Amino acid sequence: MVRTRQDMIRGSMTDAHCHLDLFDAPAKIVEEATGRGVDLIITAGGSGKGNAGTWNLSRLPHVYGVIGIDPGSANEDDGYFDELEIMVKGNDKIVGLGEIGLDATVENSAAAYRQVEVFERQLEIARRLEMPVVIHSRKRLDEVVGMLVEKRMPRVMFHFFEGDEKEAAELAGRGWLLSIPPAESGKRKRIINEIELSNIVTETDSPVVGKTPADVFQVIDYIARIKNVSPVEVAEQTTKNVKGFFGI
Repeated sequence: MVRTRQDMIRGSMTDAHCHLDLFDAPAKIVEEATGRGVDLIITAGGSGKGNAGTWNLSRLPHVYGVIGIDPGSANEDDGYFDELEIMVKGNDKIVGLGEIGLDATVENSAAAYRQVEVFERQLEIARRLEMPVVIHSRKRLDEVVGMLVEKRMPRVMFHFFEGDEKEAAELAGRGWLLSIPPAESGKRKRIINEIELSNIVTETDSPVVGKTPADVFQVIDYIARIKNVSPVEVAEQTTKNVKGFFGI
């Protein structure tokens, strides 16, 4: 039997960011992904409803979760901040706060000042609980980085990083992780060339971008081709990065 490139890395792939709560049959999606070689899945919340689903789904085998209030949900009730801490402490498979950050494209639904307030409060919670953060940043990267530096956040992952290679090098220089989605572009190719594998993780952002967590193979193969290394090396290093980042 001829082994495919995906067969070579079976069991060592990681999807660092998806939204299992948005699937109709998430347990089946996880089973299918693990059957195709994805051994670790991080599912992310972002709203009250999303976090509740994430909290429950993190109980599935191979699945861990991060919870938080994303920029588009920044107008949610202030009382939810207390619930975040309770949820983290009540489930050891909740391994970070995310996705959280700032987004200039949703300011009609969540004013810029409110996004900053919500983001800052969650950074404070992460510091207090010694949790890593998963960042959503769109067209407000300088502000986001400034707040992360001010709060001295040691463990930061930029989900679906959309900056340029110069910004990528700066963030990698701080020891932070950049997550590569299944969306190829010239800029993303330059970013992958610019930074070391030790600063890269792979994601699908499914079902928003990728169809399922199994699509993470496409990202791994893309990185391998750009860096001229084997998919095995990419899969193993990016999985190591995720496990070290979240303490799994």
